[in-house]
Amino acid sequence: MKLVILERKKITWFFCWVLVVVVSAVGTTRWFALQRQWHGVKEGVMLEGHLMHRLLPAEVKKAVAEMAKTYALEPQNAGYFVETGEVIPEKDGRGVDIEATVAQVLAANSGARLQLITYAIPATVGKEYFSPVFQGPTDQKKISLAINVAWGEEELPAMLKILKERGVHATFFFDGAWVKKFPEMVKAIHAAGHEIANHGLYHGHPAQMSRDELKRLIVENNQLLAGIIGMDPPKLFAPPYGEFNQEIVAVAGNLGYRTIMWTIDTIDWQRPAPEIIIRRVVDKIKAGAIILMHPTVPTVQALERIIQNVQGQGYKLVTVSELLKASN
Repeated sequence: MKLVILERKKITWFFCWVLVVVVSAVGTTRWFALQRQWHGVKEGVMLEGHLMHRLLPAEVKKAVAEMAKTYALEPQNAGYFVETGEVIPEKDGRGVDIEATVAQVLAANSGARLQLITYAIPATVGKEYFSPVFQGPTDQKKISLAINVAWGEEELPAMLKILKERGVHATFFFDGAWVKKFPEMVKAIHAAGHEIANHGLYHGHPAQMSRDELKRLIVENNQLLAGIIGMDPPKLFAPPYGEFNQEIVAVAGNLGYRTIMWTIDTIDWQRPAPEIIIRRVVDKIKAGAIILMHPTVPTVQALERIIQNVQGQGYKLVTVSELLKASN
């Protein structure tokens, strides 16, 4: 008799356990259904043709992230084909704003037909990279000092002192052979807030170089400068001797560089009297001007008066990179 009662108890406990499991399962299922009803996407909402209704926020985010892989596009830089002389225009890329798209889906009314929220990703190299730069935008009163350095280390401290006293930051284009001799001076110029840029690995004639040698002239000097200042310098290239042709500009552009020339040439390498250098600048001053200089004795003697004159006319002296961004 006791055995029968024991067996009945086991059977009763078993059925109670089964009932608890079933009730729990039904309750859990119902709970999840309520969660989707309360917090999920409303009925009939579609995103780019995909049904989204009743998805919970985490599921929506996962679905949008997967769609983004298909809809996102990488930007394409402009390019130049030397053989044909053809410039291929840049194409902006496309990114998907996942968070904004998720918020849109969750807030949508029943039956809504939605699209991914996208944004443009601009190319880093536009067709303008395949034309030399002689001046910056003229819509603001900004001017740049472009100082080419392949010699003149004796005059640089005095030049830097004047720039500091006048609150001016210039762009220094460095020759690689000089940089190897005076790396600490390059560091000091960079630490003073001036812009460091590329004047070529050595002072050769670009017009006489092959494409491979032109690439080496630019790329290896960039690596040299980056190693000294601890960061990649802006992609600005002032060709030695001011030599340029379409091939030189194309090689630089395909590497992502702007070829920087000048608006006003002080011709200070001839070491004229300071008054002549001053007159060459102030007679031609205009918005967007790039003033080419070198570290010479008469340049140092003329520099403060040039800055005073330029600032006195309401112009702001900025780096070349800032000048080129002035109209953006």
